[in-house]
Order: sequence, then C-alpha cells, then structure tokens
Amino acid sequence: MTGFRFGPPGWLPWLGPLLAAGVGAAVGEYGLGGGFWTVLIAALVGGFLPILGYRIWKWRHHR
Repeated sequence: MTGFRFGPPGWLPWLGPLLAAGVGAAVGEYGLGGGFWTVLIAALVGGFLPILGYRIWKWRHHR
C-alpha cells in the first residue's frame, strides 16, 4: 500500500535558533532553577530539535 508522502519543508531547520532562544528563555524564567548551564543545555537541545526532526523526516521520506 503506497500513500502520498511529502518531504519536509525546507524552512524547518531554520527554526533552530528561534526555538533555542524560546526554550532558553522559558527555562531561565520558569523552570529548573535557571542557572547558566541549565539554560545553555536546554537552548542547545531545543535548537537542534528542528534540525534533527528535519533529518529524520527526510531519511524516512527517502526510504
């Protein structure tokens, strides 16, 4: 059974910096004590999520 599958949008990886800033600000303001390293790690993880999602989506699309 084959269905219509479309590839990931090209702008998805560019959400990384915006998401990193949002996650870092949210963690710094509302959660986890808001220390420098906590905010930095949360921002890095949040920033790489769109890139990772894009690569996984693209990999699954080309299978």
